[in-house]
Amino acid sequence: MHGFLVILPVVMVMAAGWVVGRKKMVLPEAFAQINKVIYWVAIPALILRMTGRADLSAIVDKNMVLAVYISFLIAPPFAWLAGRMAGADRRRTASSMLMLVRSNTVFIGLPVVSVAVGARGIEVFSLYLAFTFIGYQIISVSWSQFALSGEVSRNTVKSTLRSLLTNPLVLSSFAGFSLSVAGLNDFPAWLDETLKLVGNTASGMALLSLGASLKFEGLSGILPRVWRDTALKLLFLPALTWCVFLFLPVNPVVFRTVILISAMPVAVDCFILSQVQGMDAQHAAETISASTILSVLTVPFWISMMDLFA
Repeated sequence: MHGFLVILPVVMVMAAGWVVGRKKMVLPEAFAQINKVIYWVAIPALILRMTGRADLSAIVDKNMVLAVYISFLIAPPFAWLAGRMAGADRRRTASSMLMLVRSNTVFIGLPVVSVAVGARGIEVFSLYLAFTFIGYQIISVSWSQFALSGEVSRNTVKSTLRSLLTNPLVLSSFAGFSLSVAGLNDFPAWLDETLKLVGNTASGMALLSLGASLKFEGLSGILPRVWRDTALKLLFLPALTWCVFLFLPVNPVVFRTVILISAMPVAVDCFILSQVQGMDAQHAAETISASTILSVLTVPFWISMMDLFA
């Protein structure tokens, strides 16, 4: 019950967004523009402020980085094995491997961590992006390319690296990280307040926009087709990450933050990547929808499990 109460504010804001979308108070085109502002302005401001002001020596734990990368490396083969056992073709298996480690860290992960863990969790969240964002991009794309063609494409890796150089989350993470390492994290009051005001708009607007995009009517129809990948993302990956932490212990704030990030639904950009790279984009779209809706049940489960055993 406690886990559900923790995530209830997130659910309520998403529900408000769903009502707004259902009643067409705001058109989908408007939410698409809002998403761009959130992605390019609000979240980078939040990440820059939190990462730049963070005490790296007190928060960053090499075990966290190592555990996350271990989960990135060993989780996708399980999706490959599950796909082979189910007789899925290469395109679908490639999408499954891509989706397993790509969590919706921005639009759902950030608000959930903010509510469930608090300000310290947001600091860990920012540093998580700074230390793992580039690696997880390369690893997830490389695994999916291997499933699709039997080899990792050099051109695909190059294009991924080029896209990362213009990614606002990557740029803001490394800018804040660099300022913190250099000891230049004592922002002037006017700059700190500006970043704070802009960054504080990120979580609420992201949840409203995401809620407006949900379509509950089709869940019963698509769940039989995507249940395997949904279960791998929402249940298997957090459990695997938890097991890795048993051998690489971290402080409770780091543990809770990383487990929650790993328990997030499939990242929305998996649809675009699947489409561009010749994978099963329709399967990706359906898995994104199902995992987003069902995460309302699974995230409270993981919060309760951490309350009991962590």
